[in-house]
Amino acid sequence: MTGRNQCLLQADPVAGAAWENTDKEITMAELETTKLLKAESFRALGSKVAYSFNDIEKRCEDYILKVRDQTRQMILDAQQEAEQLKQTAYQEARQQGLDSAQQELEALVQARAEELASQMVQEKLGTVYPAMQQAVEGLHQERVNWRQVWDASAVEICLGIAEKLIRHEINAKPESVRPMMSEALKLASGAQQIRFRLNPIDVEHLGQNTKNFISNLTGCQDCEIIEDETISPGGCLIETQHGTIDATLETQLERISEELIIQNQD
Repeated sequence: MTGRNQCLLQADPVAGAAWENTDKEITMAELETTKLLKAESFRALGSKVAYSFNDIEKRCEDYILKVRDQTRQMILDAQQEAEQLKQTAYQEARQQGLDSAQQELEALVQARAEELASQMVQEKLGTVYPAMQQAVEGLHQERVNWRQVWDASAVEICLGIAEKLIRHEINAKPESVRPMMSEALKLASGAQQIRFRLNPIDVEHLGQNTKNFISNLTGCQDCEIIEDETISPGGCLIETQHGTIDATLETQLERISEELIIQNQD
């Protein structure tokens, strides 16, 4: 318990207890904010994150300080009112010769003061608590949004690195395109006609046995090989009477990206 809450508990137990619970909620929000700010190490990846968590934290802190000052002033006003009631009652009792009733009047005034202070604090908390709860929910939602943006950025960077590694592997080992294209050709197994589109560089790497390569994997004897410079090396486009199989490098990386993002959301 902070020194402030101890003072409030002595002067007003109800208000002190209310503020002690409020401090706990504020501390939890501050701890949650601290966890978010630990993500500073990833700021290099956060160019797409437009929201400023420092601004949110500053606004929350300013609002909470304002509420504290207002409530503190209400408690002081209630105490002053109680003292005035006490003095008035005391003077009236003395004037009427009712000194013996002093203790009873003091107890009555104290009870009234506590009732007024409790009522005022409860009314104020009735508006403060929903606002604080909304602020906490807003911070949580911003954290979720930031996490989604960060995940998407991380996936994009990873796929960019993967693409560079794949292209480097293809350039260093042209024969490595065979296993990649084999997987795509297996999907066209049983097709009666096949139009096999691929980059001219890959046609050169596959050599004169390209048709046999296709026939052995698909069982199709009617194969047409089309050189297409719009297709990146390592990828291919297979057209059959049943439809088109897109095994270009870009499409494969895009599918991997979608799967990774869905897994992160789960």
